[in-house]
Amino acid sequence: MTKADMDRDIDGMVQGLPAGSEEKRKAYRFFCLGAQIDPGESVQENENRTFASELFTQDAKKHSLSNREMILRGLNSSTFLNYFFLIEDSLKNIYIDLLNPHNKFIKGSETIEVCLVKSIYKADIAQEFQKELYGRSKIFFDIRSLEIMWSLLNLIRNQIAHTNGFYDDKAKRSLNRRIESLAQHYNGNDDCLLSINMILNVFENHETQVKKTGYLVIDDSLENIIRNISIFIMESLYACNRDKIANKALKSDS
Repeated sequence: MTKADMDRDIDGMVQGLPAGSEEKRKAYRFFCLGAQIDPGESVQENENRTFASELFTQDAKKHSLSNREMILRGLNSSTFLNYFFLIEDSLKNIYIDLLNPHNKFIKGSETIEVCLVKSIYKADIAQEFQKELYGRSKIFFDIRSLEIMWSLLNLIRNQIAHTNGFYDDKAKRSLNRRIESLAQHYNGNDDCLLSINMILNVFENHETQVKKTGYLVIDDSLENIIRNISIFIMESLYACNRDKIANKALKSDS
């Protein structure tokens, strides 16, 4: 099946939703009468109503997307949030289990700066973790680079969750500031030149989109960034903990 075939089928499905709903409402009255039940009066029948499918199509046109692409963007947004919440919740649980802090309320922006950093220092694996993280990611050469990246992703998460991806002037400035901070942190770091340029290109393309439309639409690239960061962090923690246990076992045997 080609993209054109999928576009045609999905457009037909979306456009057919209002008619399908109307048929079900009409059938409901006959089913009730057949069961000798009074269906009563439906106030909605006399109202001028807009179906969600119409708003969906209007939104797709606003972003110059097909209905198929709009559905995929929605799935990407959902996946982005799921990965974000998963790594956020995992690191918070590790932090609480290790340090049992008095204040267990941690903001999303503090996930790396507080939860991860304090956990690796408490577990005495800070240096090992940074080395492992860079070896796996080839981009996070220190904890600060991860903190800056997380700050940018946290802003994107907040805008999805609270404004459906809309960026007002304040949010636009915040997005620009975080992208600039990320670029400056890697300035002069030739080892990460290719990787950071590829990632910056992704964010700068989305920044252009935000300036043009006011919205940031999640695509495969952003979904992959949060997914891979989650994997890099958890695999690095696992590897450091595994090596620490192995070293303890060797010392006890000797």
